[in-house]
Amino acid sequence: MSDIGAVIMLGPQGESQAEQLLHRATQAAAVDLIEALARGGLAPIVLAVADAQPLQPQAAYTLDLDAPGAESFHFGERLAGLVERYPMAAVMYFGAASAPLLPGAVIGWICATLRAALHATPEPRLAITNNLHSSDWVAFTVSKAVIPILRQVGRDNSLAWVLQQEGGYQVIRPVGMRPAWAFDLDTPADLAIVREHPDCPPHLRAMCHDALLDRIPLASVLDTLARDGSRVALIGRVAPQAWTALNEVTQCWVRVFAEERGMVASERLARGEVRSLLAHLVDLLGPQGFFNELAAMVDAAIIDSRVLMAAAGHYPLAGERFFSDLYLVDAIADKWVQAFTQAAAAAPIPVLLGGHSVVGGGLHVIAELVSARRAG
Repeated sequence: MSDIGAVIMLGPQGESQAEQLLHRATQAAAVDLIEALARGGLAPIVLAVADAQPLQPQAAYTLDLDAPGAESFHFGERLAGLVERYPMAAVMYFGAASAPLLPGAVIGWICATLRAALHATPEPRLAITNNLHSSDWVAFTVSKAVIPILRQVGRDNSLAWVLQQEGGYQVIRPVGMRPAWAFDLDTPADLAIVREHPDCPPHLRAMCHDALLDRIPLASVLDTLARDGSRVALIGRVAPQAWTALNEVTQCWVRVFAEERGMVASERLARGEVRSLLAHLVDLLGPQGFFNELAAMVDAAIIDSRVLMAAAGHYPLAGERFFSDLYLVDAIADKWVQAFTQAAAAAPIPVLLGGHSVVGGGLHVIAELVSARRAG
């Protein structure tokens, strides 16, 4: 049996140009992560994929394909199968793009903490994660009872919570955990943000030098945030901690319109129950009128557009959502999303469109970027 190994999951590639851009970046992030884990002494490093996606990291890894003909993917079943197939005393689980800014020193600390637990007791139950309630990555010791517990987990975000509640695991966070270390890459806007960070790893940084990402007005948003006395709007599922982080490093007036936090986890999105006061305002004023009104109040806006799309009853597939983030208006078939995106593009102020992370983990990274600008 191995001491400490790793499992990385990499999903399938989408069909649209925007989805393929994100997938290439995710593959690059997986290469960086494999190399970082190998430097930390982890083995085996298992890359679980939906289809053959050979990568070329400068480190050994094992490619494990999803079962052919499987009707649907179940996270917990897949993870449990991998833990059974590759016996390890402890395992670090990551989504391929779940920790692009996680430092190697933290990986080393996690390994040392797990090894100490393994040596201290015959069957320790310890888990280390970035967030107990919404985990992006989890490292845990493999107890005899863990396999049936893993099989219960429908989504990786609930892995740490289920280990604590059902498995009796002690769940801790790394010492000095910075929110930016848990920044996850879910949308093109996230790629535009991460490539600006000095700790962006090399393979991911190289892949993010894509002209499509230049369409995202992040530079103008950062310039506005770094300017004293500017006014900024944060709209959508705004995380309180992220808003606070931004507020602490700027001299801006910040307007926050926080709506529908937890709409995915609560399944309100799936049931068509998302409600938004601002979506009503968009309908009343029209998209152009909405952005004109917003521009009269602020100098830049960061918008989690998924809340507005869902509340308006126009929540398209990932490809069209990503086209909106990239301002590829002509590629969008949904007329509401197209009109909203066109109005954002024509707004008198820079507008950063994205998903939950642009007003969550991405906002923490933006805060670090703004802090560095102001210090320089």
